[in-house]
This record gives sequence, C-alpha cells and structure tokens, in this order.
Amino acid sequence: MDTLQIENDSDEHPSQQRVCQNCGEYVTKQFVRVFGANDGSLYGCMNCSTGRELRDGGGKQPVISGCQTVGESAQRS
Repeated sequence: MDTLQIENDSDEHPSQQRVCQNCGEYVTKQFVRVFGANDGSLYGCMNCSTGRELRDGGGKQPVISGCQTVGESAQRS
C-alpha cells in the first residue's frame, strides 16, 4: 500500500511556531494578528496576561521585569 508523504521545508509545523514569546503557550494566527506586533511577534496571551493588558497593547512588546510602561505609571499616579 502506498503512503502519502508531505515534504515540509521547515523543521516545525507552522502552527507550532505560533507561541507566546512570554510563556510559550500556543496561540492562533488570528490571536497574533489581533494582539501581536506587526512583525508577527507576540509577548502576551490569555495564559500570562489579562484581557485588559492585551487590549492596551501588552502583547506587542516584551515584558521587562521590574519596569513599568508609560501607561501603567500614568494610571497609578
């Protein structure tokens, strides 16, 4: 019996490449499109961030421990 083998140039399946850069959780292509940066990177997901943080752009830039973004410091003042 013949079997169909699909050749893939990439080492990983494309869906395995879509992960949160902060926690490593799988995210969908649509989630990255909506909450990630324009280059396709994502630094926050529903596993490691709140909905409010994501809505306010928290998934677009890396989290630096001990630092606050401008929006966070303005809200706390």
